[in-house]
Amino acid sequence: MSYSLFKNCLTRAVICSVLLSLVLSFAGAFPSYAAVSSSWDEAITSIDKLYDSSQSLESSNKAAKQQIQLLRKENNERLKSINTQVKLIDKIYLDRLKAEADSIRQKHAPLLAEYTTLGKKASEARKNKDNKTVLLYDLKRNRIKAEAASARQSIKQKQEAYSSAKKHTAAKAKLVKDAIIRVPAIKKQITAENQQITALNKSKTEANKRYKAAVKQGDAPAAKAELAVIVDTLKQIQTSQQKIMKYEQSIAAMLNSAEARLPN
Repeated sequence: MSYSLFKNCLTRAVICSVLLSLVLSFAGAFPSYAAVSSSWDEAITSIDKLYDSSQSLESSNKAAKQQIQLLRKENNERLKSINTQVKLIDKIYLDRLKAEADSIRQKHAPLLAEYTTLGKKASEARKNKDNKTVLLYDLKRNRIKAEAASARQSIKQKQEAYSSAKKHTAAKAKLVKDAIIRVPAIKKQITAENQQITALNKSKTEANKRYKAAVKQGDAPAAKAELAVIVDTLKQIQTSQQKIMKYEQSIAAMLNSAEARLPN
């Protein structure tokens, strides 16, 4: 081999060695295409599973929402009916007693007014030491005294009968109302959960926008991350809906108890 040929071979070997060193150096500084491709493929696989989960949760949550709405409507109608029936407990009977009490009071009002007036006039005459006038008023007053006492007794009896009936009816109404006394507090808990769902739906909408933007850019890892947020949010919504359903079922049970206590 000539010196010139040996020199050329040696030069080429050195250049190849340098290039190889540079390639290895750059490979350490930047991720390889294979590594990037692998990460992207893994994201796609996750997206596939997450997407299925999101669709399943969306469907489940929609069905649960409809069930809750139906039960809530039924509960509200039953609650309204119970409150109406409570107001009607013994209403006809109480109205009759009240009418009788009012009627007898009006019937005897002139007599009692006259009796009271005569008493006041007699007292005034006594203050003035007008014995003759006192005698006149006392005679007139004593003439209707027994009748006035009888009238007062009749009014008292009718009023007591009405008051007693009202107390008895109030006890019946309380028995029913006690069965549903916690309904307003439970409705407040339902309202709180609904507010939570509203906030979660807002977060889901924002995550969905970011997810669509990542898909548009072909950024699978970012799309995977946002889809994971959506799935987690849907799970939280599902949990809140489950709580609401239990609350509505609890109200339904209270309504059952209240209806059973309504007088026949």
